[in-house]
Amino acid sequence: MLNMYAKKILNNSLIEDVGFGDITSEYIIPKNHNSKGEIIIKEKSIICGINFIADFLEEHNLKYSILIDEGKLANENSKIMEIYGNTRKILTLERTILNFLMHLCGIATKTYNIVSMVHKINKKVKIACTRKTLPGLSPIEKYAVYIGGGDTHRFRLDDMVMIKDNHIEALGVDECFNRLKKVSFSKKIEVEVDSIELLEKVLPYMPDIVLLDNFKPEDIKEALEVIDNFSKMGYKPPIVEVSGGINEKNVMEYAKYDIDIISMGCLIHSAPAIDISLDIKKNN
Repeated sequence: MLNMYAKKILNNSLIEDVGFGDITSEYIIPKNHNSKGEIIIKEKSIICGINFIADFLEEHNLKYSILIDEGKLANENSKIMEIYGNTRKILTLERTILNFLMHLCGIATKTYNIVSMVHKINKKVKIACTRKTLPGLSPIEKYAVYIGGGDTHRFRLDDMVMIKDNHIEALGVDECFNRLKKVSFSKKIEVEVDSIELLEKVLPYMPDIVLLDNFKPEDIKEALEVIDNFSKMGYKPPIVEVSGGINEKNVMEYAKYDIDIISMGCLIHSAPAIDISLDIKKNN
């Protein structure tokens, strides 16, 4: 299903890019001219999206060879794919292919770098993304996080119950949990807390996950002590997630604590595109 979703995105992007036609290629390149195209990745990167591109090329009657597989780490200036066939068609698809790969490889690489860094001091903690994604691209962007070694977290609002600050502000902690009595056993319940006082209010309801939101690194220790004290009183300890303003510059300050998940919006919304090019090689 994800392949179909990716192909739909690529074809829609192609329609936007081409308009009524690639007039440059149509004027300059003979109709039956064939070439080989080489996709070159200019910087060290995790490969992501190459299998989607392969399906896209097949749909457009172009042949290909994948030279570095999905999820592998490519060195700078590596050739990752060759494309064979009609020169006009290769040139028309060029920008759509490159934009897609640049974005997904960027997310996967940023995730990989942060996961690698964090696991040097805490192999237990999961690095997760958030729902801060681009409209229409969320499944693909979260897939890139997965390829980079991260956790996808929620895909949609119906994945789990997540009580956030605005829910609590609207109804209060007690009423929020009172209204959850009919929730299916199959849905986990997570609650977001932004203070030690709020944490102490929600722990007796034994949520599956507690999200410590915008806690400073030095406040995590106190929050974990509160959770530990409640567990000693017989309450089931929750999974502990930490989020809010965390990036590659400060993530290590959080990773040193005994937490389960660090969720980071920056994995997607701040991932820089990887420099990738397509070079045409004339057929002899």
